[in-house]
Amino acid sequence: EMALHEPQLRAAGLRVAANLPGPVWVHADADRLHQAVGNVLANTVRYCRPGDSVTISLSAGHEEAVLEISDSGPGIPSAELPFVFDRLWRGEAARHIPGTGIGLAVVREIISSHGGTVEVDTPTSGGTRVRIRLPAVAEH
Repeated sequence: EMALHEPQLRAAGLRVAANLPGPVWVHADADRLHQAVGNVLANTVRYCRPGDSVTISLSAGHEEAVLEISDSGPGIPSAELPFVFDRLWRGEAARHIPGTGIGLAVVREIISSHGGTVEVDTPTSGGTRVRIRLPAVAEH
């Protein structure tokens, strides 16, 4: 998955770090999951500036797989965070950036249909963090 997106991220001038220790198994439609992650990374490319960094981490607990995508970009104002999953909603700073405003709404629909959750926040260190949680299954 990461290998498909890394060239796009690097072409946008972003520094990429990945913490992907190994496969984590989930019951999912691979194409839909790929679309969800692709939408998150497309937003990263769209809103970050050249020189910003993006870190992609994958971890698994006993019953949960967690994919975290965080960047050092401009972040999302806290007053706007409650609206990021609303279909067609665009933040004030995003009005001049091309896009439809449905990317994160689609991400939430896909992840929810797989029994998971998605959260977006702006850490105190800045940037944006997207955390996708899915039910994990035992290794094959």
